[in-house]
Parts: sequence; structure tokens; C-alpha cells
Amino acid sequence: MRAVRRLRREEGGFTLPELLVAMMLMLTAMFALYSIFDMSLRIFSFGNDRTEAVEQARAGLERMDRELTAAHPYDRAGGDETLLPSYGPEHISFGNDLDGSRKVAPGEEIIYELNGSTLMRNGLPMVEFVDDLSFEYLDASGAAATGESDIAMVRITLDIEVRRGPWAGTQTLSTEVALRNRTDRG
Repeated sequence: MRAVRRLRREEGGFTLPELLVAMMLMLTAMFALYSIFDMSLRIFSFGNDRTEAVEQARAGLERMDRELTAAHPYDRAGGDETLLPSYGPEHISFGNDLDGSRKVAPGEEIIYELNGSTLMRNGLPMVEFVDDLSFEYLDASGAAATGESDIAMVRITLDIEVRRGPWAGTQTLSTEVALRNRTDRG
């Protein structure tokens, strides 16, 4: 009997209050780890979205640069040297001679404009998360152009803003495009 009592005393277990305290400490630690994990996922997601938006905008800006550089007069064969039939601070219209006819055919016109927060190319979405799009028209000396025939260069500025909850990431991309098919610049 004495041996059984001694064995029971040596087999000390946990009391109910000890178990409850241990469980509360484990739950507190798990909630802290969960909140750190959740915040890490949110930050990663935001950074990933911003990177993707900026890369998409960069690719869109490069395409605008390439197409605008190759802007072709609407009817060079007929004497019409107009490169930009419609242009403004938030939109631009021009054409590329894709078939070699020396004039811009109906399917060769390109229009860039901002619709809400999406940069549109011929009415189709091209770049999302655009906060602002602006075009500046410069003459050969770099001053503001006074008319379509004076435009030798176009400065394009694209402001990107990705907003996820309380965080907002912004990036401004800009390029200057020389109109290589402008034959009447001085």
C-alpha cells in the first residue's frame, strides 16, 4: 500500500487551472502568429499588385511610344501631312500606315484615352490602375507647340495608383516621343 501511495504522489499531473492557463497562453501565441501571418500576406499581395500594375503600365507606355514614333501622315500621297488629327491633354489620335499605301486606312487609326482608371486603346482596355494620363505637345525646340504642324515631340505621363485598403502605392511613368515622320519641322 505504501508503495502505491508513493507512486501516486510521484505521478504528479496537471491541475485544471494549470491546463486552462497553458491553453490560454497557447491561444494567445497562435492569435499573435496568425495576425503576423495575415499582415504579411496583405503586404505581399499589395506589393505584388503594385508591381504588376507598374509593369503593365510600363509595357503600355512602351507600346504608345513605339506606335506614336511611327505615326504616319493621313494622306501623304494626296498632300495631307497631318499626323495628329485629334489631340488634347488627355487623348491622342493618329494613324500608322501598315499596308504601305502612303495613307492611313480606316483600320489603321489609333486612339489612346483614359476611361475612368483604365487606359484605352481604340476602345479596348490596355492598362488598369491609371490615376492620370497626360499628353504635352512640344515643338522642335522643346517649347509648347502652338498648332498641329508644329508638334515635333509628345511627352506622355502616366500616373499609376494601386489602392488596397489603407495602403496606396503610386508610380509616375513618363516618356518623350519624337515624331519621326514629321517632314515639315524646322
